[in-house]
Amino acid sequence: MELDNKQFKFIKPLKWEEVFKIWQSNEINEPHWQDYYKKEGFESWLDWRKKYIEPIKAMNKDWKLIKVVNPLKSVPNFHGGPYKGWDKNFYEGRDLPIFAELKEHWASAEFLKNLPSRSTIIAWNTEIGIVIIEGMHRCAAITKAAKEKQDIKLDFYIAMADCLLSDIPDFREKEEKYEKNN
Repeated sequence: MELDNKQFKFIKPLKWEEVFKIWQSNEINEPHWQDYYKKEGFESWLDWRKKYIEPIKAMNKDWKLIKVVNPLKSVPNFHGGPYKGWDKNFYEGRDLPIFAELKEHWASAEFLKNLPSRSTIIAWNTEIGIVIIEGMHRCAAITKAAKEKQDIKLDFYIAMADCLLSDIPDFREKEEKYEKNN
């Protein structure tokens, strides 16, 4: 999808290793994620996330860093990613709905309260629009702020790769297979 240059500004190209570091730095030291993956039986953040990271890396896409000019305007129009938990609990039967259409996440208020002043999410740019890989909770929180007409100050970026929707791994299927194998 062609990005609106009034809402999205190209910053620089990224290598996969840089995208991986963004993902890792967003989650690895967060106590709630540490508690979650340990409760799920994983030894480390990488053990937990490798079922997502490996197929994304294997896509061998060109990545770029994009600044989102007005997150309150843009983020509600981003699509949720293909994840089983989100699909089951928040999509209400829709396939990859935009955040403005999602059932509100129970933790959105808490995430909004603790939203960093600068943040980078990871996403695919597809023919239907931007589909989130990493940063679902932050997008849900920003959407809550937009719906409630809250003014938030946020430097918001996307590590983004262009691809066809049909090329995106469907992690809803992979999660089921992964659960059956563990």
